Amino acid sequence: MEYRAAEESTREDDWLWLARAAEGDQIAFARLVERHQDRVVGLCQRLLGNREGALDAAQEVFLRLYRKAAALERRLPQLNRIADRLELGGTQRVRFVEAQRRFLAMVRREARLLNRERVELRQELTSSEPDRQRVEELVSSTGDRAEALDRAFAENVLFVREMLDGAPEQRYIRFLAEMYSRERSGWPPGSQRRDRRRTRAGVRSP
Repeated sequence: MEYRAAEESTREDDWLWLARAAEGDQIAFARLVERHQDRVVGLCQRLLGNREGALDAAQEVFLRLYRKAAALERRLPQLNRIADRLELGGTQRVRFVEAQRRFLAMVRREARLLNRERVELRQELTSSEPDRQRVEELVSSTGDRAEALDRAFAENVLFVREMLDGAPEQRYIRFLAEMYSRERSGWPPGSQRRDRRRTRAGVRSP
């Protein structure tokens, strides 16, 4: 139990330092490198079989981490405004922001794939000789992907509610209710918009 608690504390410290690095704190990033450098170099050496190559590979790993921190900085303002509204602080705030950053990155990635499949579906339906098998595959795939986005959103809300407690959780619930009202939809991924697109593509919602 003590080891698990220490491990959780270390992870939260890492997120704090990463968030500070995203804001330009080079000392925080240096602490991250210092904490994990030996482990990363050791892993690279086991994979590559030589020390020199391992050092170069580890340097590339931390360079990519620094770039990821810069990408995190671009998303932080909006997420921090939400955290401010929920009046979150300390490690709870860091956990919330990081969880939402990961969730939004996943949503953007899946939404891009979903849009590509919808474009292909429309192209197939309007072609001179539609491939019925491909149409069925795309209808099934877009439906599954849209459903997965809705499920991911629901799981994210439940995760946040479990992470928060008391007044912050109630503020989060009010925030969600206002968001639903603005979008006139039960799911932020846009279920109504999805239904309209499916109808335009010639596919009726079940």
